[in-house]
Amino acid sequence: MKLGLHTLPNNLFVAPMAGVTDRPFRQLCKQLGAGYAVSEMIAGTHKSQTKKTIGFSEVKSFIKREVGETWVDEDGNNWEQKKGYKVKLGKLSELRNDLNSFPNCDKEVCTCTNPKRNDQKMKVIHGKCFDCVIDMEHNLKLNGGYGAYERTKMLQNGTAWLTQAKLEKEALKSAMKAKFINEDGSFEEWDGMSWLELEEKIDSEFELFQNNFIAKLETEDE
Repeated sequence: MKLGLHTLPNNLFVAPMAGVTDRPFRQLCKQLGAGYAVSEMIAGTHKSQTKKTIGFSEVKSFIKREVGETWVDEDGNNWEQKKGYKVKLGKLSELRNDLNSFPNCDKEVCTCTNPKRNDQKMKVIHGKCFDCVIDMEHNLKLNGGYGAYERTKMLQNGTAWLTQAKLEKEALKSAMKAKFINEDGSFEEWDGMSWLELEEKIDSEFELFQNNFIAKLETEDE
């Protein structure tokens, strides 16, 4: 068979298929008897192309960027290059970065790139990921400072718990007060005790508990 000035062994052609007809595939087809194997179509910006095709917009040049690099496109959008993909920066991106950042971690040794539940829990308390907290406490034990650190954390935890207990006490008082109010707005008595007397009893007993609790914390801190 002749095709112009070229003589072909047969009329069996391999059609051009994007992503399929690469050089090894064409060579294999020739070995199996194909008379003619067509390569893949080349892009319009191929370096061997000398003519411009009318009707197609000019393809933008490709810029290779490093991981972590940021830039602004022609529309004013901010982008950041990740490993294998790019991310458009905005409020959602800022929130994502804040969730994944640990301001008190030692950046030179911290390896937390995919925060887990324990990391987020330690961030609230220490501003560090879980592994960095473990390292910090280990170093404190080696340097003899873990005892003071432990007492400080115990006092902080106790104070935070006491603050929450105060809020729960006020919520309890509000719920109980509603049960003392009659439809006409007056207060009824329970077991001979008015609401004002009960409220005073709740406050006085909580104050006694609070004083004992603080005294115990201070004793353990000494």
